[in-house]
Amino acid sequence: MKKKKDKLIVNQREIELLGKYYEVDNENRIVTMPLHYDKASDLINGKIISKDNYLFDYDELTTINNMIRRVPIMYKINIDIQIDDYEDYEPEKLLSGFNDQMELNQFNYIRENKLKFLKAGMLLIVGIFILFVVGYGKINKWFGTSEVADVYSEIFDIFGWVFIWETVTITFLTPSELSVNSNMFKRRVLNVSFSNNEGVVAQEDLGTKSREWESEKRLEKTSRWSLLISGIAFIATGLLNLVGSVSALYEIVTELGSEVSISGVLIVEAVELIIVTVEIFGGISALCRYMGKRYLKIYSNIFAGIAILMATYVLSTSIGNARMVASALVTIAISILYLFGYISNIVINRRYKTKE
Repeated sequence: MKKKKDKLIVNQREIELLGKYYEVDNENRIVTMPLHYDKASDLINGKIISKDNYLFDYDELTTINNMIRRVPIMYKINIDIQIDDYEDYEPEKLLSGFNDQMELNQFNYIRENKLKFLKAGMLLIVGIFILFVVGYGKINKWFGTSEVADVYSEIFDIFGWVFIWETVTITFLTPSELSVNSNMFKRRVLNVSFSNNEGVVAQEDLGTKSREWESEKRLEKTSRWSLLISGIAFIATGLLNLVGSVSALYEIVTELGSEVSISGVLIVEAVELIIVTVEIFGGISALCRYMGKRYLKIYSNIFAGIAILMATYVLSTSIGNARMVASALVTIAISILYLFGYISNIVINRRYKTKE
């Protein structure tokens, strides 16, 4: 029975060219990549001084990544770092410094990813808000009925879709260099070794070591995504409800006039405004926790319980009103997601404090 890898098509001329410079094992599809350095200090980040540890230089990792990209994707890679003069550096600590730099890159990637998705979320909120206002305005003829009004509405509609498209670009079409490099190492590099003129002096299997580079556990990732999604959803829901409340108030005042009890309208609008404020600040507090900030910490503690109680009350008092029921159910779902992210975030933080 043929192995699955035998079905992959390889450009033989490319392999011949690589074979002139690298050791190529065509049977097992492994390329051994020798990297030569005169001195061990050429690999070290000279700006970071430590007596006991040597942090690998990031530029050298970038160079290695660029070389890995030249090898066909169906081939695995062994990296053999050959150094003529190790000076006073220990090979084992050089290997440790290499692993430390890769793990630090993972932490940097997480921070970069957090900021990227937060920006994408903010752009998504703005885009949805603009499109909602435009759609609501067309239904209620806010722009009038003339051709000029149609042009205005189309311009705002384009603005809304520009924000949505920018969200898609940031999220899916702009990959992180740190993510690409880290995944490339984990998926393609089998092992890293340090050698001298006599042979290998330090070696490590990257298949097992790379698992330690995963700096986030499953619960942490789930908590982070729960806070991000619920935060964006609460802010968007609050803004959309605000537009609906203002529009409803305008219609009541202009169409019914003196027949409406002003005090009754004010009470209803005050309640809706409180709900909107709670939703928006709840979303902001969720995003603050998502970014690891302590802003609105007290509010987030209070909001964690208020959100579901408020939505449950609205649901119980709006039976028969399909729009209100649907809104309440959405709020409950978002609140549950928020509570999960909030509680798991507290558990994770306490766990880290206990370890410390």
